[in-house]
Amino acid sequence: MQFSGVLDATTLKRTQSCNQRLVDPARLKAVNDTGLMDAGRQAAFDRLAQLAAKILDAPLTIVSLVGADKQYFVADYGLPSPFKESRELPIDSSICRYTLEGESIISSNALGDPLLKFHPSTGPWGIVALIVIPLINIDGHVLGTFCAIDSKEREWSEYEIGVMQELTLSVMTEINLRDQLLKLKAEQNLREMFVAALTHDLRTPLSVSKLSAQLLALKFAGQEEAQSILSRLDRNLTHVDRMIQDLLDASHIKSGKLIAVQMMECDPRQIAEDVIDELTAIHSGRFELETINIRITADPAGLRRIIENLAANAIKYGNPDVPVRISLVKHEDRVELKVENKGDPISEEDQRTIFEPFHRATSAIQSTRKGWGLGLSLVRGIARAHGGDVAVYSSADTTCFTVTLPLNPALN
Repeated sequence: MQFSGVLDATTLKRTQSCNQRLVDPARLKAVNDTGLMDAGRQAAFDRLAQLAAKILDAPLTIVSLVGADKQYFVADYGLPSPFKESRELPIDSSICRYTLEGESIISSNALGDPLLKFHPSTGPWGIVALIVIPLINIDGHVLGTFCAIDSKEREWSEYEIGVMQELTLSVMTEINLRDQLLKLKAEQNLREMFVAALTHDLRTPLSVSKLSAQLLALKFAGQEEAQSILSRLDRNLTHVDRMIQDLLDASHIKSGKLIAVQMMECDPRQIAEDVIDELTAIHSGRFELETINIRITADPAGLRRIIENLAANAIKYGNPDVPVRISLVKHEDRVELKVENKGDPISEEDQRTIFEPFHRATSAIQSTRKGWGLGLSLVRGIARAHGGDVAVYSSADTTCFTVTLPLNPALN
């Protein structure tokens, strides 16, 4: 940087300290991590620049990032050509670089300022009065500045300086929010990669185990005791496979994706009866089924998972002395599956979040019953993949989950 005159000792020390900060790797990484360098004009920041110009009645306001070799204009009001098009200024022409120690530049008359009067950009830019507030992140790095510039001499009031400071905080809030979104997206991608790798690695030995069990069943055909053991082994391996699929589907739901379904004509009554027959073998006499003869277009495996999860939850958390009631009701363009149980209610607060992945109601957490908090999120995920949804109603002694599915998903 070539100044047009000799700087006093204090100003010289400031420029030297800021020059060291300019090339600090940690600061430059923080600037790059914003994702705003060379990203074009940003509407959110433009609105703040326009607001500052309006409140201060300033002809020029700029939100900038300060890199190692250039100052980049993220947003502006009144920026002249050619900078309005190029969006950048060589670092040797930057005034904002001298805020990198975290100190603002506030001047009513640049010609009387010990730094600005010798700066090479003061004259060409027509800078007379200016406020330059540094953008400081949570780690203390100065990323850039928010500045207001006037071409005539003026005394900045405390109110005007306060407005610029508050708007600068708003700029940093927006930057921090964007940073959090980027981190969440990176975390989401990492989680999806982890779950995909985990499920793949688990399913390979699981498939081998199931195949081995089936071969042993053929080898020991006719031996009742061996067949009983191998049948239990096969059922448990199938259960593990379903748990892996639940984890994979929960990851899809968490990332905002739909669960894959294979639609075909099926009989929901038969599917409900099959599920209840299996659960009755463990929980005898706990179910009442009210169904109708109807065929719908749906994913049979998905519909089965919906009924299994809702029925198992009703058994787990319902009153053991009162049967769980499962019913199917047809409407003009949809079918409703209801699973109702008596027992402790679900609080209104928990009802708002109970379908989120890995969420468990407070009463469930406080109970001795274990769970992952995946079942209800999968019910909603499968229902929405069909073009339907699920809702819960819970009163003092009754809880009812209602799954609504379209009779013809193609029309949805």
